[in-house]
Amino acid sequence: MEKDAQIVLCEIPGGKKLTNQTYANRADEIMKSLSERKPRFYDVTMSKLRGIYDNIMNVYSRIDSPEAYRKYQSDIQYLKVKLAYECGRDPNVKEFIKDTSLLKIIDNIKSYDHFMLYCRYAESIVAYFKFYGGEN
Repeated sequence: MEKDAQIVLCEIPGGKKLTNQTYANRADEIMKSLSERKPRFYDVTMSKLRGIYDNIMNVYSRIDSPEAYRKYQSDIQYLKVKLAYECGRDPNVKEFIKDTSLLKIIDNIKSYDHFMLYCRYAESIVAYFKFYGGEN
């Protein structure tokens, strides 16, 4: 990911931009808000969230360069399918994914830098889930 240039991935709920300079702050804000509104995070467990994050990391492990991004773009689309499936299996996961925009953001991934930013945002969601009291 470029170090100096600002990369904007999308706008998230609340009208704020998700960028390479704000992704951790946005994850913090979202998870803090969720912890206040839904103290049990819709009953989503840490193990369920780790499973979702593992799906993201499986794709991440293959996409380690702009060339690999072009080669494995279909894997990003498949990630979207896997997240949709998890949402369909569990209405609590669906609400959580909706509030964090993890599924919606995939449509905005148009480059390697966007994908890297998405992965960092997802990691931040997991970290702040735990920080704000997400259960095992």
